[in-house]
Amino acid sequence: MPLWKKIFAEAVRDPAELCRRLGISDENVDLNPHFPMLVPEPFLRRIRPKSPLDPLLLQVLPRKEESIKSPGFTTNPVGENGHLSPEGTLSKYHGRSLIVTGKRCSTHCRFCFRRHMHLPEIEDTTISGGFFINPKTIAARFKKNPTIHEAILSGGDPLMLGDRQLEDLILHLDQIPSITRIRIHTRMPIIIPQRMTENLIRFLGNNKRTGGKAAKIIIVLHVNHPNELDTDVCRSIEDLIDSGGILLSQTVLLRQINDTLPILAELFERLIDLGVIPYYLHQLDRVSGATHFEVSTEKGCDLITKLRTRLPGYAVPRYVREIPGEPGKSVLM
Repeated sequence: MPLWKKIFAEAVRDPAELCRRLGISDENVDLNPHFPMLVPEPFLRRIRPKSPLDPLLLQVLPRKEESIKSPGFTTNPVGENGHLSPEGTLSKYHGRSLIVTGKRCSTHCRFCFRRHMHLPEIEDTTISGGFFINPKTIAARFKKNPTIHEAILSGGDPLMLGDRQLEDLILHLDQIPSITRIRIHTRMPIIIPQRMTENLIRFLGNNKRTGGKAAKIIIVLHVNHPNELDTDVCRSIEDLIDSGGILLSQTVLLRQINDTLPILAELFERLIDLGVIPYYLHQLDRVSGATHFEVSTEKGCDLITKLRTRLPGYAVPRYVREIPGEPGKSVLM
């Protein structure tokens, strides 16, 4: 078993155990959450013991606030439910199509906008490891629509696929003449940097892949706080960039976690120094269970304005919100 799979298998899944490990009270913790907890060891090691308000802990620990019902917070905050094709694709934007590669993530972020999304159980004995989609059917669907120029791999986390599964999917996408870019949205290099093996980095590094045409691969990292960027994480990012990878980042604006100027400025400056371009700062998707994470858009706009006076323009991401039915992200400035 590869090391990263072993790390995932041994992740802490019991909230009470996590509290014991960190030496904190479980008084305000949901010990039997409907949305399960999942905290792999590499991420756990970055959480400060005896710190119940640690910004990394708050992202992964189920709290009783998740049961709060608030107007405007729903189980379908971006209007995706019911629009997933039988092949596992979502086509919301012109020229792009999103592929939901599976259900599994490297951790369960408590503010996840897909925490309530139902993915149909597709049984395919030819595909191991619970692979949700079939590359052949995906390729056949895309070949019928030459207006699609970019395939976006999402999930779950696409890097929860094994190397052979991921390579098979990407090589099938390479065979589609209209697709010139493959974008991978992932939190894996942040949560379990050991996933970024030499073989995977070489394959994702935009060197010409076997079989002729190779679409350009763009990796979008989900990173929310500078404390997530430890030595192993930075090394995995640098290795990706050294191999020719194009790396962007996206961050969710979260109350008590990163909603201050010093934290966001440090995060975006460290990303730039690593060679990662800050792409999006997301306003929280109003998903049921995440009310306590919301920051007002007025505060978000103020933070972006102040970031522009502190950082070079290329280090300041676009502040955006996703509105169901809109043809693209809505910029909030």
